[in-house]
Amino acid sequence: MLGQERLKKGTWMNNLPEDIIVEILLQLPVKPLLRFRCVSKRWFSLISDPHFAKSHFKRASERTQRLLLSTSLRLGSLEVDKPFGNGSAVKKLNFPFKQRGRRVKILGSCNGLVCVSLYGHKDFYIWNPSTGDCRKLPDPAIAVHRKNIYIHGFGYDSSTDDYKLLVGSYPLPRPSREAEGKLFSLKSNSWKTVANLFNPEEYCESAGIFSNGALHWQAELIDPRIIAFDLAEEKFREVPMPDEYDDELNEELYFHTLKNLGGRLCFTCYRRTRVELLAMMEYGVLESWAIQFRVVRFDSGYDLTPLCFSKNNELLAMNSCGRELIRSTPQGEMGERFVVCSEPNGCHAAVYVESLLSPNRYHGDEGQHHHSFER
Repeated sequence: MLGQERLKKGTWMNNLPEDIIVEILLQLPVKPLLRFRCVSKRWFSLISDPHFAKSHFKRASERTQRLLLSTSLRLGSLEVDKPFGNGSAVKKLNFPFKQRGRRVKILGSCNGLVCVSLYGHKDFYIWNPSTGDCRKLPDPAIAVHRKNIYIHGFGYDSSTDDYKLLVGSYPLPRPSREAEGKLFSLKSNSWKTVANLFNPEEYCESAGIFSNGALHWQAELIDPRIIAFDLAEEKFREVPMPDEYDDELNEELYFHTLKNLGGRLCFTCYRRTRVELLAMMEYGVLESWAIQFRVVRFDSGYDLTPLCFSKNNELLAMNSCGRELIRSTPQGEMGERFVVCSEPNGCHAAVYVESLLSPNRYHGDEGQHHHSFER
């Protein structure tokens, strides 16, 4: 306690060389670093520096995973590795541009940055819930029609150190208008047109899953397959689907939710008595698909949507109605359960990690910093 107070005051560190101070600060978690920005102007400058944030993220041995929970009434955040408790573990978040009654739609998260939209498929933002930094994106000038089909995905292009958002709009009934695709680059703060979009009627879900430098969608209109959009090459391609393996119990098997779990591309496979997670152990290699986790089918009347693994290899999942979080043991048995939402439309949940990275790192703060947590 005394050491923490001395650290806050900075009394014993003021005379240290800056590189030593930086080395010490780089080893601290995100939460205390946010508090320590108030120690002095020097510390604020060090901790707020984009290069420090990037180095801190790269060197972090353990990153704190959190669930972002979005309903039409509120936003909340829950730490993955702590018990749900009676709801006290949920921290209320304030999204700076949210209006009452409008659900914040989560489009994806990467390296602690979360991409969201308001008003359907308009008004896009990139937001760091840990620091409160938020950036409103320019208008993509894409047609928004009530009957359109949309796809979207958010991820990181390591080849250019850039964050990108893909938005696709497909008119119905076809071919009343041409399909539109736009790709946003955070680094250039601009949109560009994407050609050769796939048939949207093939997609199971609109949200693209980011893994291994690409966005992924499950398609099954004609032949089951995975469609990927490579963020570096900015082109579509296919990734091999897992083969159906022998079903010794004659149980019906079908593929459902595509996810990124533990850094790997995963399928959720539902059987009558259990749910199995198939992971692509070596990206792009068909033969590398393997069962990573089995969960007993719970008698809740709803299927499970996997969200993430905890440090103890527990699986966190949301039931399909979006109202209850469930924690499964490493043995696949039901553990803790927590009702997070009673609204008819349920709750939208996404995983993000705590980080200091800012969506304004390429363009300066521009007055877009806000506090996410209620004090």
